[in-house]
Amino acid sequence: MIELQDTAPLYRRVNSQDSGGTFTDSDESENHFTVEEAVETIGFGRFQMKLFILCGIFSAADAMEMLLLAVLSPVLRCDWLLQDWMVAFITTSVFIGMFFSAPLWGYLGDSYGRWPILMMVGAWISYFGFLSAFSPTYPWILILRGLVGAGIGGASQGFTLFAEYLPSKHRAKTLIIYQLPWATGSVLEILLAWLLVPWVGWRWLVALSSIPLAITIMGFKFIPESARYLVAAGETEKAMQILKSAAKLNKSQLPSGKLKCEKEMPRGKISDLFTPEYRRTSFQLWFIWFGIAFSYYGVILASSEILEFHKACAGETSLTDSKSGCHCNLLTGSDYLSMVLSTLGEFVSLPFNFLLLDRLGRQKTLAFDLFFCGLFFILIQICTSQGMLTFFIFCVRGFATACFNTVYIYTTEVYPTTVRSLGLGTSSAMARLGAMITPFISQVLLGHSLLAAVLVYGGVCLLCCLDCLLLPIETKGREMPQSAASKPER
Repeated sequence: MIELQDTAPLYRRVNSQDSGGTFTDSDESENHFTVEEAVETIGFGRFQMKLFILCGIFSAADAMEMLLLAVLSPVLRCDWLLQDWMVAFITTSVFIGMFFSAPLWGYLGDSYGRWPILMMVGAWISYFGFLSAFSPTYPWILILRGLVGAGIGGASQGFTLFAEYLPSKHRAKTLIIYQLPWATGSVLEILLAWLLVPWVGWRWLVALSSIPLAITIMGFKFIPESARYLVAAGETEKAMQILKSAAKLNKSQLPSGKLKCEKEMPRGKISDLFTPEYRRTSFQLWFIWFGIAFSYYGVILASSEILEFHKACAGETSLTDSKSGCHCNLLTGSDYLSMVLSTLGEFVSLPFNFLLLDRLGRQKTLAFDLFFCGLFFILIQICTSQGMLTFFIFCVRGFATACFNTVYIYTTEVYPTTVRSLGLGTSSAMARLGAMITPFISQVLLGHSLLAAVLVYGGVCLLCCLDCLLLPIETKGREMPQSAASKPER
């Protein structure tokens, strides 16, 4: 159970000499506390629940835009008589946009704050998502979905902002539960497609999928800027006001004394990702993010293709347009049901992470999730009943989601405040590189050989599993550092 308050007094006496702050003589006899100590003392309560709801709604709306790809591809294949590589490139265009924008959004988040970038990203995704519904031709859908992807590349700002207000005791478990809105948005998108596509077509689906995000933006005025960012930016007074409001809402108190006034730190420096402390971690994390996104989006995009394979395996014929050579198989009611059931795996995975993260640590939990994700990916090749096939996809979705959930937590904890958004952004860019490639495995190679495709996915998962065990930093019980030069305590 998550406790609602944690008001143990945590503060240190800070002398004015060599403190990195700028205190007057009258401050020398006073106690000073850091933003880390303030967050720990405020504890977990109504303030964090408010952030969870607002950022969670944003996450659910973001998930709807992403899951749209899984149900849109089969429809466009039939409507526009697209070949396999053309269908794959619709998805790739989204991830190309994410690949190039994620580091930029990360840099802007570290330089100008989490809140304004979150607002900008939400408006961007909603606007271009809505315009996508009016795409007249194939090139237009590529351009507009690519622009949607450019916005989604900055969606992790909400996760970063929320994580920076969580006390260490509750951080892992709360960020695991934060996966619930994403999973809910995923299920809602498939149900919406099931309801709309057979009756009014894909354009209504695309238009309506952009509306929740537009509504969410209205609630952003209730989200405060990150106090950790404000302290790093030298805006201590603003940070203090937000922390006081948080303490009041949680019916708690700040530590006695004043918030430690830090000199403005250089922020958003990509070189800080490659200091001796973080160099090896950065390179290893990039491969892990690549592999997780490659696998996660692979199973989402392959779901409809795997169900089509099952029809061929069961001896059912598929519709093929003789002129274009495209394989036109619209999703049936049973296909939508199978996709909903497999998406529910994203909910089931959460208890595993909830139990393991604070017991095994982040690295071993991530390795555990990747191992079983790879195992069930390989089992998909078995020609079996649709029920068993749905179970295999269900397990892959569950463990792949658990992988993403854990790597987000680890990356947020391992990097300091001054480059946290940039570290998450560059890692996200590597993930999008994997996501750019995966459509050509899940929608092209899989059409020729299911065995080859699942062995690729399974092999990548197992390599990432080994990579996790070799990471040099375990973040379990570790403070979130403020700068690359600071040494976090445990």
